[in-house]
Amino acid sequence: MKLGEINKEAIETFNKADIPNSQLETSLTLSLALDKSKEYMLSHPELEIDSTTLLKIKELISKRVSGVPYAYLSREKEFFGIKFLVDYGVLIPRPETETLVEIVLMEGPFDKGLDLFCGIGIIGLTILYKDCCKQFTGIDISSTSIELAKKNSEMLNLKDRIKLIRSDISNINIKENFDLIVANPPYIPESEWEKLPLEVKNEPKDTLLGGKDGLKFYPVIASIVKGNLLPKGLCAVEIGGEEQVPRVKEIFKNYGINRINVTSDLAGIPRVIWGKKT
Repeated sequence: MKLGEINKEAIETFNKADIPNSQLETSLTLSLALDKSKEYMLSHPELEIDSTTLLKIKELISKRVSGVPYAYLSREKEFFGIKFLVDYGVLIPRPETETLVEIVLMEGPFDKGLDLFCGIGIIGLTILYKDCCKQFTGIDISSTSIELAKKNSEMLNLKDRIKLIRSDISNINIKENFDLIVANPPYIPESEWEKLPLEVKNEPKDTLLGGKDGLKFYPVIASIVKGNLLPKGLCAVEIGGEEQVPRVKEIFKNYGINRINVTSDLAGIPRVIWGKKT
């Protein structure tokens, strides 16, 4: 079967499944299966595809149609212009989180950073990669995330500048102090789960849901900030939008953290609450 014919069939399949950007999805899927660039796909419509590769293409298309995120299939995702390794069972990096990193880069540099809910390490490692902090500690409860964060630190030649700890932040006793604390906790209310796109629901629930109101973890974060952030240090946390702004502000103020700012992402949605400790 020729590549041009496969391309046409794939676009039709994605269209029938109501997958947005069907042409782009097809290009990405075929590029992944053949390990060739999208430009190569367009310039070789007469290329004969062997049966083994054709089966691989069909399997990838089937997974995408079923809602498996493309990042799980490609095993990588770009964040802040940097490629990170990802896999099934971890939170996939999202562009809105770049807002948090931009704030840190604007307010830095820093000496010691703490990344709560570090996942695969995108926030801390990006800040280190940009030389906006000397050392980072990342904490996450997921062993899969911690292992991937280690691999990402090695890939970026940053393994000597980051310490990764598998732990539940609700029970951890952190003895060090930091001049930077960042966090991207699960913040989607449980009631929103069924409304989420199928692709999002293929990511692990515990990386997305933040309890009944989505605010379960902010008091824990605020407590750590109160106890472990140095004076004049920066704290920055991601939130889930306008409705959470007053509640998260109140939580932080209850822990003695004032002078709080709110920054929106590129879509105009309030995304990061941040401030410096007085």
